[in-house]
Amino acid sequence: MPLHPQNDNEKTAEALLAALRHAVLDGPGSTPSRVRQAVAAAKIEELNQELRDYVETLREHAWRSTDDQVRELLAVGWVEDQVYELTVAVALGAGGRRVDAGLAALARAEARRAAGAPPTATVPTQSLPAAVQATPVAAQAEVRRAAA
Repeated sequence: MPLHPQNDNEKTAEALLAALRHAVLDGPGSTPSRVRQAVAAAKIEELNQELRDYVETLREHAWRSTDDQVRELLAVGWVEDQVYELTVAVALGAGGRRVDAGLAALARAEARRAAGAPPTATVPTQSLPAAVQATPVAAQAEVRRAAA
């Protein structure tokens, strides 16, 4: 699948995301496709021990990743292109899981609202991103539950 839409029918977000996933996980690269797929799917048990800490850090707390972690991977034989490809695969997988959880939470909140259920308890918004703060309180609660 090309990275650029060929016609109006392919301009959907789903088609573009599918093209991105294919390019990152199955496209040419220095890292075997099966490793990129395992990293994106968070199949930690399938990874070499030296990759586990790095992948888990990126997946759960990307801002905590360090240059030392990258240097450790380089020291055991990974090359910079491979570390980059793995980093992109982790980000793609983690981002996808977060989007899916958020969309599922919003769908559940909308279904409850449509069924006439009372709103859920107020969620403290000071710790939520601004975009989430602008959503209805019931949806915020669902996002928190799904992310937990």
